[in-house]
Amino acid sequence: MTRPISHTTQRTRGPAPDWWRSPWLGPVVTLGLGGVVLGAAATNGDLTSGLVWFAVLAVLGALQAFGLRSDALRSAQWGSEDERDALINTRAMAGTGTVLVLLLTGCIVFELVRGDNPSPYTHLMAVGGASYAISLLVLRRRS
Repeated sequence: MTRPISHTTQRTRGPAPDWWRSPWLGPVVTLGLGGVVLGAAATNGDLTSGLVWFAVLAVLGALQAFGLRSDALRSAQWGSEDERDALINTRAMAGTGTVLVLLLTGCIVFELVRGDNPSPYTHLMAVGGASYAISLLVLRRRS
């Protein structure tokens, strides 16, 4: 049940900065992540793997930047303001979260059955659970 917002309880939010709405933000961040992966792989002595992952992320960034005729790619843009796209994005994120929780749970069970340490997976589950709880608290407080 939603309650009506009166003028006394309505919170004012300033407009998002112009750089946050830029269509280039997603491609630049994706390319930057590719550079980080390349640097990490090169530091580990696996330059070939780093170059492959950099190329994959560069292609993804190019699709974000220049593939705007596709509805799916356009809705994945960070600056999308359309309510339909926002709803689709929310459902896609929820589906992704569900898949990751199931996958991480399976990895934990697999490591336990093998007698190995499942702590990397349990740490990821803990971070995911904490971020979900914090997001719920923040979003409920805002609405």
